[in-house]
Amino acid sequence: MYRQTKRVFLTVPVVIGLGLAACGASGDVAGDDWRTSGVVAGSGTITHDGKSVDVLVTVSETSAAFYWDEPEQVLYDSVLFPMHIPDAEQTFNAISFDDMDGDWESDVLVSFIDEYGDNTELIWIWDPVERYVFREDLSTIAIGESDQDTGGEIDPVMNLADYVGLWEYQGENRWLRIHEDSTWEFVNDQDDVIESGALVVEENGVTLHFDGSGDTLQLELTVSGDLMDLTNGGSLFPVEAIQSSVPYFTRNGLEMNAEVELGTFLLTNGASSYSGEGNGYRRSDCYWEITKKADDIHDGIRDLHFDAICYIPESAISTAANGTVVVSSELYDAYTGMWLTAGSTFNNSSRGDNYYLHTVSWRGNSYLIEFTYSTDWDFQVGDWGAVLTKSYSVYLPADYDGLVFAAQAEPDTYEKSARKMQLDSISPEACVLDLDTLDPYSSLYFSLCD
Repeated sequence: MYRQTKRVFLTVPVVIGLGLAACGASGDVAGDDWRTSGVVAGSGTITHDGKSVDVLVTVSETSAAFYWDEPEQVLYDSVLFPMHIPDAEQTFNAISFDDMDGDWESDVLVSFIDEYGDNTELIWIWDPVERYVFREDLSTIAIGESDQDTGGEIDPVMNLADYVGLWEYQGENRWLRIHEDSTWEFVNDQDDVIESGALVVEENGVTLHFDGSGDTLQLELTVSGDLMDLTNGGSLFPVEAIQSSVPYFTRNGLEMNAEVELGTFLLTNGASSYSGEGNGYRRSDCYWEITKKADDIHDGIRDLHFDAICYIPESAISTAANGTVVVSSELYDAYTGMWLTAGSTFNNSSRGDNYYLHTVSWRGNSYLIEFTYSTDWDFQVGDWGAVLTKSYSVYLPADYDGLVFAAQAEPDTYEKSARKMQLDSISPEACVLDLDTLDPYSSLYFSLCD
C-alpha cells in the first residue's frame, strides 16, 4: 500500500486593477510650503562624509524625522525612540546634530522636559553601516518614571526590524520591500521598482514618504501582523518571495485544451508499451475523456466525483503480449503550477491505496485539497485494446477553482519512462514545467471546476 500525505505552502489569484492613492502631509494643498504649517519642531545641519545638509525636524511620540529644508516635504532621515514619549510635541526641548564621538560625523541628541521638570536626553551615534545607533549608556531617561511610580506602564515600540522584509499588497500587482536603512520601494511581479522613498516608524505602523512628490502613505499594523492601508482600503501581508498575480498556467502558455463531458480527446503518444526491462518500448496514441459523477457544495466544501477514462487502441498493445502498458495522468493547481503529487499505481487499485492531501497557497489564501482515487483496467473492450477508468473523489474549498486534470504524453525512451514513475520521490509538489521527463506542452488539460 502506498500512502502519502504532504503539505506545502506556496503562494492565488484575485487580480484587481487598483492604483494606490498616496496622501500628502496633513493639511497640504498644492503649492503650499509645508514649513509654514506649524509642524516644524526644530532645525539643524547634518554632516556625513564631509557634506552638510540643512534639515527641519518634526517630532511624534515614537520618532523624530528630519526633512530637507525645502518647500516640498521630503524625508531625509529619522531616528526611532526606544519608548513612547507622551505629549512629545509639547515636551520637546531641543535637538542637536553635533559630533559627540570625534569621527566628524553628525550624531543626534533629542531632549525633552516633562511636566515635572525632569529632563530626558536620547542619544544616537552615527555608524556608517547601521546608521544612527541608539546609545542607552549615553542617554538620560526620565520620562515615564512618574508613570511607573503610579503603576503605569510604558508600551514597547515596534522597531524598524519588525517591518524589514517583503510585504505583498493583497489583490495588487505590487509588493512593498522595506530595508534596514529605512528606505522602501514598491515593486511589481517582475521586481521592477514602481515607487520608492524613506519611511518613519510610528506608534501604530509606518509612514511611507515618497521620493519626488513629498506624498505620504500611512500603513497601520494590525494584531494579526498585517499592514492596513486605510487610505485605499487595502492590506499587505509578509511574504518570503514575489509571486506573480498571473496564474502559472496562463503565464506559461498551458491552455485548457480539453473539456469535461464533451467526449474523447486525442493524446498523441499518450500510451507506451514494452515487455521485460523495456524490450520493444514504443509509444502510441490514446484518447481521454472525463465524466462527472457528482459535484456538490455544502458547508463551504466542494465534493467532486469524476471518472477519467483512457481508451487505448488495440494497436498500442498488440506487440506487448504479456507485457506492460503505461499511461500517465495527474492533478495540478493552475495558479501555482504545483503538482498535487501522487504515487505511481500498478494494475487495479482501490481508493484506500491512493489517498493524498495537499495545501495550495496563492496570494494570501490557503486551500486544502484532499483526494482519493481507484484504478480499474479492462482489456478487449469493444474496439479498444484496453480501457483504464480512474475514479476520483476530491474535496476542496468551495471558493477554489484552480484544479486541473492532466493526461500526459509518454517519454520517448524506456529509461525516461522508468524515471517518470519515481517522480513522486524525486520532485514532490514541483511545478509542472520543472518535472523531469515530462513535456507539459504535449498534455491534455481539463479544468475540473468550471
